[in-house]
Amino acid sequence: DTAEASTERLLADAVLDRLAVPRRILVGGLGLGVTLAELLTDVRVDRVDVVEIEPLLVRWLRSGLVPPVDAALADPRVHVTVTDIRDVLRDAVISTYDGVLLDVDNGPDFLVRPANAAVYRTASMRDVARALVPGGVLAMWSAARSSDLMTTMADEVGPCEEVVRTVEREGRPMTYHIHLARRRT
Repeated sequence: DTAEASTERLLADAVLDRLAVPRRILVGGLGLGVTLAELLTDVRVDRVDVVEIEPLLVRWLRSGLVPPVDAALADPRVHVTVTDIRDVLRDAVISTYDGVLLDVDNGPDFLVRPANAAVYRTASMRDVARALVPGGVLAMWSAARSSDLMTTMADEVGPCEEVVRTVEREGRPMTYHIHLARRRT
């Protein structure tokens, strides 16, 4: 939603802040385009590949339903594919991306789509590691801390850290998490 989007911007900033040269970025999950728009504010970014599983969402956003997003989608650096992020990661050329940002669900413990559980598992993390350049960064948004996810990321991608942000939603504090891993060199 658009009521509180600071953690979606934080997802982008967490990757941009950790990369000297964030030329090529993969975003899994378009949402309302907040993360994409934040990535595009950085002139170092040459290309953003966005993968969204829901074609209707892409059509709505391109139609101007959320005015700033249609401009972001029209940016020549942006390339949108409507498919499952797991397919893109599995088929990615080795060492393609400086950063991979995944915001495909509410995290491994609060799934909206049960099929998204696979995104958080070992096979997908191996695919992410293969798609990242050495030293590249994976960032995953989650509505809650996930020790199991952090362990899988550390085992398959590399050293991990977590960024936590507490925001106020509907008069109560909510804590969100960005799980980060840097690919081993």
